[in-house]
Amino acid sequence: MKKSFLSTLLGAAIWIAVPAFAQVKPTDYLHNLHSHNDYTRNHPFALAYGLGFGSIEVDLFLKNGELYVAHEYDEIATEKTFDRLYLKPILEAFANSSDGFLYPQNGQLQLLIDPKADGASVLRVLTKKIKPYRDLFDSKNNPKAVKIVVSGNRPKPEEFHLYDEVFFFDGELSKTYTASQLERIGLFSAPFKQFSEWNGLGRLTYHDSIKVTTTVDSVHRLGKKFRFWAAPDTKTTWYEWIKMGVDYINTDRPMAAAEFMQTYPKNNYVNEVFYDPYTPRRKRNTSIERPKNIILLISDGAGLSQLWAAAMANRGQLNVLNMSYTGYLFTGSTDNYHTDSAAGGSALATGVKTRNRYIGVDTTGRPVSNIPDEIAKMGMVSGIVSNDRITGATPSAFYAHVSERNHTDSIARQLLDSKLSLMVGGEHRVFADADSALMKELRTKNIDVVYGAEHIAPSQSDRLLVFAQDKVDREWDKLKENQNSTQTAYRLIEDVFQPSVSFLEKRSADEGFFLMVEGAKIDGGGHSNSLPFTVSEYLSFDRMVGQALQYADTNGETLVLVTSDHETGGLVLLDADKNKGHVLGNFATTDHTGIPVPLMSYGPGAELFQGFLDNTEIAKRIYQLLNFRTK
Repeated sequence: MKKSFLSTLLGAAIWIAVPAFAQVKPTDYLHNLHSHNDYTRNHPFALAYGLGFGSIEVDLFLKNGELYVAHEYDEIATEKTFDRLYLKPILEAFANSSDGFLYPQNGQLQLLIDPKADGASVLRVLTKKIKPYRDLFDSKNNPKAVKIVVSGNRPKPEEFHLYDEVFFFDGELSKTYTASQLERIGLFSAPFKQFSEWNGLGRLTYHDSIKVTTTVDSVHRLGKKFRFWAAPDTKTTWYEWIKMGVDYINTDRPMAAAEFMQTYPKNNYVNEVFYDPYTPRRKRNTSIERPKNIILLISDGAGLSQLWAAAMANRGQLNVLNMSYTGYLFTGSTDNYHTDSAAGGSALATGVKTRNRYIGVDTTGRPVSNIPDEIAKMGMVSGIVSNDRITGATPSAFYAHVSERNHTDSIARQLLDSKLSLMVGGEHRVFADADSALMKELRTKNIDVVYGAEHIAPSQSDRLLVFAQDKVDREWDKLKENQNSTQTAYRLIEDVFQPSVSFLEKRSADEGFFLMVEGAKIDGGGHSNSLPFTVSEYLSFDRMVGQALQYADTNGETLVLVTSDHETGGLVLLDADKNKGHVLGNFATTDHTGIPVPLMSYGPGAELFQGFLDNTEIAKRIYQLLNFRTK
């Protein structure tokens, strides 16, 4: 009995109302690419095959008993035969395969044959050409074989059985097929114009989107794959087709499409661990107040795009979005449009701009005072926490003075005379030897050195150096095997925030404290162009922000500031679905950029930290607020 595909589509309204069957989910996005008009490239077959395309299109004409590859009959060139451009390279690819598969992980190649005229004659000659190598094209019985799908001038469905079973056929939505005919359908293809006038920019209209999704789902219900032809060929189209489950994505831009698909896993993030942000209780300030404590939270490498990507991944909600006052910081150093963490951190810590790679010094290399140094004169205590090494550029800006950030030995030794009471971060090799001169000098300065964040709360020391490291690798390559590890791994800054505050509270008496906490690994996500890494690290940072806001409400005398030292990666958001926690982005660089970074503030004195400011204004306005307390 014949089954009409159009009658199947008529049931779309019913299917929308019931749970859909699982769509075909692409696992190797490169393999979802279809090289349309492949023979027009400078290197037919080789380019698409080398890039990992799962499907390659070949238009064929029969002339004087030979098969030629061309789009129009008058374009036929004697050197462009099917044998030379496709059959021979395919046989060579099989010969060079170590396991008989043309692609890793048992990947199969589809060859879409499009007879441009006299399809029966083309297939008759093609049958003869591949007969000596038939097993390499018998995809029905050999999973390693090339799958041949005939499109264009293909036989009528009732004639399918007349052709060798190595040939499958491109299904048409308007045709009806018996069960046996449907078995010979390799995939379904349709002209996109049949569904929409969309040009590949912006988004499909709602109704057009329903038509496309319903059609793709309908094909998948038959256990077949789907392809659009004559569709837009843009980045927006490519990721829309991925979302909608289109199995083969037509492109005439193989290099651009391959680059997009190759980086898609690193540019794509779906959150699985959601949380409800804390709702602050404090109303907006009506006048400048005097904070007792100041908490500065630095999201290293995070610009507005990183913040907003995290918000979309958490259903549109973040703790930082609940803070009373907002602004932006310009981050440039004195010798470059964009800063590094050394100059950026130094500007935040000292209120003085400097050169890249300089830490805690001005442009001449002269030491300048930092926030912990200055507030110690008022009797306040200070602490720094980072999930980077304690000698990293940002944390060291709050205690060290060097003209080269790689001078780690000098940076480490300056902890000895710093005004810090609490220092939490990863260990550097300069501290590795417990009997080294540095470790002995730390003890002579009454600095207790411990390993593990659990030692913060019970410590009775006046000065404590804690070496602690979370379990999230800084590099994307170490995470890509299991993206979920970025969501569930132990996060240092979340666990040590409360103990760090309690430690400083106990030692501040009535004078108050300053605490800087750095979420350093957001920057690593930007440098490695990994959106999963970037977003999951920002979400961890934001959960810690929630703890700070809750403490500020409980304490009533604490100012919370949230900002970044710079933006990393030039992140652009391409798509998002906050209800699903899905974000898709693209990075412009693996370097820092000069994009201004967000500034959020909450608590007494917060109104001073809004508008468009230079990064040096953070320290200056902190000093301004704290000087009010002496009057």
